[in-house]
Amino acid sequence: MSIKKEGAHRKWAALKEKLGPQDTDQSEANLENAEPELCIRLLQMPSVVNYSGLKKRLESSDDAWMVQFLELCGLDLLLEALDRLSGRGVARISDALLQLTCINCVRAVMNSHRGIEYIVSNEGYVRKLFQALDTTNVMVKKQVFELLAALCIYSSDGHGLALDALDHYKNVKNQQYRFSVIMNELSNTDNVPYMVTLLSAINAIILGKEDLRTRTQIRNEFI
Repeated sequence: MSIKKEGAHRKWAALKEKLGPQDTDQSEANLENAEPELCIRLLQMPSVVNYSGLKKRLESSDDAWMVQFLELCGLDLLLEALDRLSGRGVARISDALLQLTCINCVRAVMNSHRGIEYIVSNEGYVRKLFQALDTTNVMVKKQVFELLAALCIYSSDGHGLALDALDHYKNVKNQQYRFSVIMNELSNTDNVPYMVTLLSAINAIILGKEDLRTRTQIRNEFI
């Protein structure tokens, strides 16, 4: 066991040396063959370079790698970081970029079968994801609503979790309706791609239910 740990420490030291102290000369960390444990350690040093490298590694990972990453709380760390970044108000461009690259990693997790199944099977993750809406960063909010739509279409359980997250957000923000956040965003933006995403999310919420009567009830909530 000690030999294994020493090997991991050597790998980690070599990786840090490759990245350099400030990662100023690279746009992304080279994590092509990195084990989940090393990626978890990188998540404890948030940077655009680290998140960009992790996104690429997540996109190329197999099922076994993704499962291990999730079991090591990789998604938890990403969502916690996203929550902290959202609370900053994104006053600086560097923070906005960090926030965007972080949610890109969450998206990469959800784009995998193991990842989205893990999210649907564990209550609370979608609520945590929705906390990222507390930002002025339109690109981040756009991604959140795109992921919401994907959950609604993926399965009835995913649809239920999306509605639960909307209800929770309504209560936290003392809003009158569970869809207020969507309608408010739609009313307050002139960003056409963002509008399209919001309308797509509305369609996914409505069409995510097979029962026609339920669809009609949900649609009426938007009117």
